Formats: sequence, structure tokens, C-alpha cells
Amino acid sequence: MDVCLIQVPYMAGDDRHGSSRGPQRVLEAGAGGVLAARGIGVTLQTIERGEPFRDTAASSARVNKQLATVVRKAVDAGQLPIVLAGSCNSCLGVVAGFDHAHCGAVWLDAHADFNTPESTLSGFFPGMSMAVITGQCYRQYWAEIGDSTPIAEDAIVMYGVRDLWPEAERERLERSGIQVVEWRDGKPSGDLVAPLEQLAGRVEEIYLHVDFDGFAPEVAPGIVDEPVPGGLSFEDAEAIMRAAAERFRIRAATLATYTPELDKEERTLRVGLRIIELLGELSQSR
Repeated sequence: MDVCLIQVPYMAGDDRHGSSRGPQRVLEAGAGGVLAARGIGVTLQTIERGEPFRDTAASSARVNKQLATVVRKAVDAGQLPIVLAGSCNSCLGVVAGFDHAHCGAVWLDAHADFNTPESTLSGFFPGMSMAVITGQCYRQYWAEIGDSTPIAEDAIVMYGVRDLWPEAERERLERSGIQVVEWRDGKPSGDLVAPLEQLAGRVEEIYLHVDFDGFAPEVAPGIVDEPVPGGLSFEDAEAIMRAAAERFRIRAATLATYTPELDKEERTLRVGLRIIELLGELSQSR
């Protein structure tokens, strides 16, 4: 399977944020080359907002509409879309770009992004990303972007979650059907593969989402949010992705929040390139 690398140089529609420069840095470092070295065909696409930044909601919607269109074309062409994004809310555009009525999600992140306008205290829009794609809020907003079919909560597995705020978000997550493998002191709170085995009884396809803050800060320090101690090693993430690819067809993948100016010794950059190479390998195995 060929790959379409899609650059989304925005943090929730805003190109002024440090993470908006992450996608371009990953491409400059040779993301296309690591795939081409494996004999994988690669096309590159860049999402353009097309107008000055207005506000988070409006500009995010405009970016995600463009993203959904590009993802749809890539999927129709038989390519695997790998999206390099400044923000987790790019998942609204990615998922809206393909038929996901029978699709699950595997989500690697320090945060659940499961707040709603009623539960959040900060109003941070990307912190509601998971709530949107499960149909908990902003339904009409997402419908304007593309296919807004909610992903069923019991078709989602989260790894690396260790920072839930406020308490209302934790309560929402505990009441939900989402399977969560939390990380404590750098180690998973449960088995990595068992949730995927359960998920395989429900769906055959997944959307893969990787927020770099899901990794331990010493592994990936170049992130948007304040680093949260603990977290995944690269080996943890590789094991999860390999186990997922053995059980599901990966329809699309997002790598989000890489912030070059906060990186140390390009550790986060190297993790990103290794993930892209791994996704390329896994795309050829099915």
C-alpha cells in the first residue's frame, strides 16, 4: 500500500503556535525518504487554511474541511493517509474523510481529550477531540466538516492516559465504554494486547492516533503541553502498533503535537520518523 503524507501546519487552525512547525520539520528530516527506502510509493500533501486566522473554532473547521477532502482522496486512491498535525483536533478532519461507520480507534495520549463544553474549565478545544468524534458534543460542527458518524465508545482503546482534568473528565471517562490502559510510573496498568483482542470482536478497522505526549518526557520532550511524568517508551508504542496491525486494517493515522523548539537532541523527531517507518512497514504486511 502506498502512503499519503499529509502536513497540517496548524495548532487548532492557528499557524502561529510552535507545534504548527512540527509537520514541516518531520518532512524536512526525511519522512518521505524512510518510506521510499522500503519501496513504498509516497505522495505529499499540505493543508492550507486559505484565509487569515479568525478564531479557534472557525479556523479549525476550515482546516479540517480541507483535511477531510485530502484524506478522502487518499483513501479512494488506495493509500494510507499518515497525517502530521500540530493539534489533536485534526482527528475531526481525518475521521470525517472516510467511511468509519464500522471503524474503531486506538489512541495513544497522556490525555483523554474527553472534555465537553460542560465539563471543561479551560475551554481548550483540542481537549474535546475524543468527545467530538464519539458524538458527545459539537455534532453539527463536525457534520459541517464531513462524515460525522460517531465512533462507538466500546470500539476505542486508549493507551498512556495519565493526566485527566478536571475531575469531571475522569468521571466522564469512567462512565464511558472506552477501554483505557493508564500509565503509572512509566508502566501500563494492564495488559497491552487484551483490549485489542476484545476490540477485534467488534471491528475490523481502526483509526490510529498518536499524540507525542503519550510518550515519557525523556523519550519525546518536544510537545505542546506540559510534559507528564511516566508514559510510553518507543518499544511500548511499537508493541501496541504491531499488535493492532495484526488484528485490524489501519485506515488512517495521525501523529500530533510535535513542537520542534521544545525538543531536546531531536528525540521527539527521531521517534516520529521511527513511527512513520513502522507504519510503512505495517502497511505492507496486510
